[in-house]
Parts: sequence; C-alpha cells; structure tokens
Amino acid sequence: MNILFLTFGDVTLHSWSARPVSVVRALADAGHRVDVVAAQSDLPAHPNVRMLGFASVPRMSCVRLRMRMLSAVCRSRYDAVHAVGPAAFCVAGLCRLKKIPLVYDAECRYRGFHGKPPSVLWNVFPSHFRRVEKRLLERAGMVLCNCETLADDLAGMAPEAVVAQLEDVPLQPFFGAQPLDFSRLLGLFRQPPTALVVCSVLPGNRPDLRKPLVAARKVIDAVPRACFVFKGASVKAAEALAANLDIRSNCVFIEPGDTETFLSALSHADVALLLPHPQGRYVHPEVFTMLNSPAPLVAVQDHAYRNLLNEGNCIPALPSAESIAECVIRAIQEPLFSLGVASQGQLLIAERHAYSSFKHKLRMAYLGMVKQG
Repeated sequence: MNILFLTFGDVTLHSWSARPVSVVRALADAGHRVDVVAAQSDLPAHPNVRMLGFASVPRMSCVRLRMRMLSAVCRSRYDAVHAVGPAAFCVAGLCRLKKIPLVYDAECRYRGFHGKPPSVLWNVFPSHFRRVEKRLLERAGMVLCNCETLADDLAGMAPEAVVAQLEDVPLQPFFGAQPLDFSRLLGLFRQPPTALVVCSVLPGNRPDLRKPLVAARKVIDAVPRACFVFKGASVKAAEALAANLDIRSNCVFIEPGDTETFLSALSHADVALLLPHPQGRYVHPEVFTMLNSPAPLVAVQDHAYRNLLNEGNCIPALPSAESIAECVIRAIQEPLFSLGVASQGQLLIAERHAYSSFKHKLRMAYLGMVKQG
C-alpha cells in the first residue's frame, strides 16, 4: 500500500510520545510505502519512508503544512491517508472526493463536555464544529485512539464510527542497545547519589511544582544524598523553588525533549515517579516508558489510569507531598518489594504494550479496513 502520513506536529523521539514514529515505522516495516508530511522530523533513513516538504526549512508553519498536505493528496495516488489529530479535518473532504480511505488517529475529543478544541474558532461556532467532528468520525475508514476512555468518548459522539483502540508504546525500543551517557548525568550532581529518583511532571502539573519538591525535601531528609531528576517542570521556576527548599544541589531539571538523558536516568534509577495531570482524562504515553524501566513506579492515583495501573505494577500514592514522599522512601528502603513491582510493570509492557504488539495490532487494523472497503 502507498500511505500518506499527515500531522501538524513533529515525527520525532524527542517528545512526550513515540506514537507518530511508531506508526510510521510499523507501516514501513510491514512493507508499505509511507510518505510523511510533518512540521519537522528526525527519523533515520528507511527505504520505505519518504519525507515531504520540510528538508529545506527548520520548521513549517501550519498554513504551509496545510498546503503541502492538500498538494500531496491531489498529486499522488494513495491507498490510504493516515492523519493525526487536526490534520484529518484538513484533508477529510478531499479524501472523500477522491475516494481515498482516511485513517483518523484521534488525540482527544474536540467538542462536548470533555472536549478540548484545537483553536478558539471552535468555541465561537460550537454547534457547527460538533457536526464537523461527528461527520469526520462517521466517514473515516477507521478511527484509532490510545485508551479506552477516549474510545468511549468518540463512540458516544458517533456510534457508527469504526473505533479501534491502539495503545502507545515505550520509548526504549527505538533506542535499542545504544549506550546512554550516564556519567554525564552523574556529573551534574555534586556527589554520587545513594538513591536516584526520576520524576516525570506531566503537562498540567507545572503550576503545582511545590508538591513534588516538598516531597523531595522529605525524601532527602530520610535518605541522605538521595538525588532527583525532574523532567517536564518549568526549569527556572523549579530551580528557584528547589533553592528555597535547600535541595538545589540534589536536583537536576531537564526539558521534555531531552529523551536520552531521561532514558539514561531511568535505566539507573531506584524509583520512577509519575505525576499525572490532575484534570487529565486520557492515559499519557509517558507512563509506558516509565513502566518499562527497571525501577519501581510510584504514581499519584488518577482515574484515567484505573485500567492500567494497580498495586501489583506500581506503588499508588495520594496527591500530597507526604504520601508521595512515603511511597518513594518505601521503594528505596524495601528493595525486594520494589523489585517485584518493577518486574510486574515490565511484564505488563512485554505482554500488552511492546512495540511488536503495536505493529501487529496496527497491521491487523489496516487489514480489517481494507477488507471492509
């Protein structure tokens, strides 16, 4: 099959999610020819993948991306168009006109009670765009989503839509056995840590930085020379708050795009700590990467993860600094208990969320769409 992959975002491993990369790689590895239109990409060369449009510029604007997408659909013959999020609305009408099956890779629901509109225009004409989204769901040859809650939300808006659940995958398989420079990370601390805690602060938690840093202060009081690596926090604000708590020398703050440092820290961590978005409704892809690490996962309890995380594969904590600190200390001081939790997390990934499983599910989903067509 010749497949056109469209996204307004980046196709890169240096982000929260490996989904765009995993979709392109899985389709290419299955022997399909994949053309990619994206704002930016750093994918390694693949004989079945062709990048369209961004090689000569650092980053394409949304207007140029829309024109590139429409041009690609018009000029070439494709057996399917795989569009991520808002990109599907851009080409849905043209795909219908040219009778090209459209695979809509949904990121969230845009209208309704839990909707998150992609632009303010959607709030100006809510009824119109609700009909637009429903029509897209009904006309798409297949709708992909990453969790059960999103599948229910989309099916509730358009019961006739063909919705397939396809969970995200951890980042580690894409880096293979490539050695990660852990010595560079250790050099950021004044002295070697007795315990290393890696914390992922998911989007939405940035304004509430005090809670995890107060928890870090309590852990450091109980475990001398314990050190923390925070990913996703606003670096300047976090550094200032850490200095006020007198733990700045025990903390390193990295940007969300610094994937190599994050994976290096996770591979040597004693504890992985996940702080979900308090108003988040869907499973965040970061959780799969953290479950796949050799460190036990301490996760603040959240309704969105009820079908994924349990007391067997993670250590649940209440959303308070005291509870987070207690769970992290327990994970450090009870290594046998922590080993069991970490093993269950890795087993869950191996059985249900491995990249090989993702490739098989995606291929079967495409095969089912072709047979229905």
